[in-house]
Amino acid sequence: MTSAGAEAAKKAALRLFTYGLYGVTVRYGEDQNAFTANWLTQVSFDPPLLALSVENGSHSIDLIQASNVFTVNVFATGDTELAGRLGKRWAKVPGKLAAVPHRPGPNGCALLDQALAYLECQVESSAPAGDSTLFVARIVGAGLLRAGTEPLTMAEAGFRHAG
Repeated sequence: MTSAGAEAAKKAALRLFTYGLYGVTVRYGEDQNAFTANWLTQVSFDPPLLALSVENGSHSIDLIQASNVFTVNVFATGDTELAGRLGKRWAKVPGKLAAVPHRPGPNGCALLDQALAYLECQVESSAPAGDSTLFVARIVGAGLLRAGTEPLTMAEAGFRHAG
C-alpha cells in the first residue's frame, strides 16, 4: 500500500469511531468560555474519572490549567446548531456564551439550559498528547436536566475530523 493509500485508510478507519458531542464550559475568575468536545470518555468507575482532550493553544486550555475545573454538558439529539456555535474558536467568537442560555453551576462553570445532563469535574492530572493535552478529572458533581432524549453524536451532526 502506498503512503497516500495508508493515510486515506487511517482517516477512513478513524472516522468509523463513534463519538458523542459535549459542551464543555470553563471558568477562571471572570473569564469564561465554552467549546464543543468529542474526545471525551469515562475512564474509571471508582473513583469516577473521565478523560478530556483539549487542543493546545486554545483559550479554554488556559482556563482549565488555571482553575483545574470544567463542566461537561451533554448535548441532546438535534442540538447540532448549538454544538456548531460553541465549536467556533474563541479568537473569532470570544463571547459565545452570551448568546447561549445558561446559569452558573456550583463550580462556577456554566450549566447550559439545553443540556440533557452535566458533570462537574476537578482535574487530577494531565499529559501532553500530540497537538492536545489530555486531562483526567474526577467527577465531583452531576445533574440530570432532561429525560427521554438521546444524546447528540458526531454521526448525527455530520461533523468530521480529518483523522
